[in-house]
Amino acid sequence: MAWFDKCERVPWQPPAIVFKIVWPILYMIYALLIVLERKNATSRNILLIGLAMNLCWVPLFIVNTQAALVLLAGMIAVGVKTIIVLLGEDKEARWRALLFSPYLAWLCFAFTLNAYLAFTCV
Repeated sequence: MAWFDKCERVPWQPPAIVFKIVWPILYMIYALLIVLERKNATSRNILLIGLAMNLCWVPLFIVNTQAALVLLAGMIAVGVKTIIVLLGEDKEARWRALLFSPYLAWLCFAFTLNAYLAFTCV
């Protein structure tokens, strides 16, 4: 990304290797949750919507960091809704909400990185 190389690095941005480790783990957790929620249409569909939004974020970020920030805010909202739905299911679903929480935490962290670039590198 040529434009990205011209931007000032986000001061709290971790080394690239962190992203290469964290994202595959988060996607494996996400896939596991989709499988575990296969019988619950509501939570499964919310997870699938969140995943689709996630897959759209990278190409959007490359083109427009401000628009990507708005999408990321939507992803966080869907993530919060996912936790709420999981917590409202049976007692066994509560641990799945806990399992989902690192993904939501990472989205919030990614939001700060995206916001920094959206407002400083225009």
